[in-house]
Parts: sequence; structure tokens; C-alpha cells
Amino acid sequence: MPIRRTKLKNILLVCTGNTCRSPMAEAMLDGAVDESDILDGTIKTDSAGTFAFDGSEPAAHAKTVMKELGFNIDRHRSKQVDQELVDWADMILTMDTYGLEQMQVMFPEAADKMLPLKSFACKDSAEKENEEYYNIEDPYGEDLETYRSCAAEIKFCIDKLVEELENLHE
Repeated sequence: MPIRRTKLKNILLVCTGNTCRSPMAEAMLDGAVDESDILDGTIKTDSAGTFAFDGSEPAAHAKTVMKELGFNIDRHRSKQVDQELVDWADMILTMDTYGLEQMQVMFPEAADKMLPLKSFACKDSAEKENEEYYNIEDPYGEDLETYRSCAAEIKFCIDKLVEELENLHE
């Protein structure tokens, strides 16, 4: 699904528990937007989970990895995705196809503004046809190296997303 040719203002990033992938992606996207001469100040972000317990801290390894990358997510607290967040968002990016399917069932009226974050990293049509390609695996409960790998994958996708957003805002 291509980005609609409008200037996006609000982007919601969604994973399962809102303690690993989506808060990491939110912090990275915020940082990239702040560093962009084109996007600075034009985009707001938020994150939530499809099965989140409100108020949980980020996973310890997520905090560690993000600090290694120069981001602090210590103040983040998880929250369940709700209608208000969905209405607020111009674009909803999920961390995997399962999350996308959950969101489409929960909020079918907003399906046209949902897509996997990894869709921005597709290199060729063969990858686009492989549903598994769109999944950024959940590192929850895994070791620090798995979190580092997940963060690198998210960063690559965020960089591609920012390129697309800059093209829309030029």
C-alpha cells in the first residue's frame, strides 16, 4: 500500500505489548524527524499495543539497546491501542502482519491507513509477495543481541520511511 499523497501529521506505531518494538520505532522516528530539515516539527508520533497492559515499562533490553543508539525510552509507558489513537493517526504502522490483521479486525474503518512498517524496506517484488518478509520479529524475552538485531531492522525501516515522508513534504 503506497503512502497517500497527503502531508502526514500523526503516525501511530503498533506492536503487541508496546514494550519493545513500537516504543523503539517511535523514538527512532522522532529522532529522524527532528534531524530532518524537511520534516522537523511537522510529524507527531505515538505508539501502542494490540495486547498491551497500560503502564508497563519498556523491556530492560529495549532500554539498553536504545541507550546504546543514543535514545532514552525510560519514561515510556505502554498503552493499549484504542479508537481515539486510531482516529488521531493519519498513518498506522504495524511491526508485523499479525498485528496488521489484528488492527484491521479491531478498527476496520481505518484499514486504509494501516500497513507494516517493513513495507518501506521492500527491495523487490519477490519480497513484496512474501508475507513473512513484512514481519519484524518480537524480541520480547530474548537476549540482548536479539534486541540489537531487532533495533537495527527497525532503524533500517525508519530510514526508508523518512525518505518517503521527505518526498511527500517537499
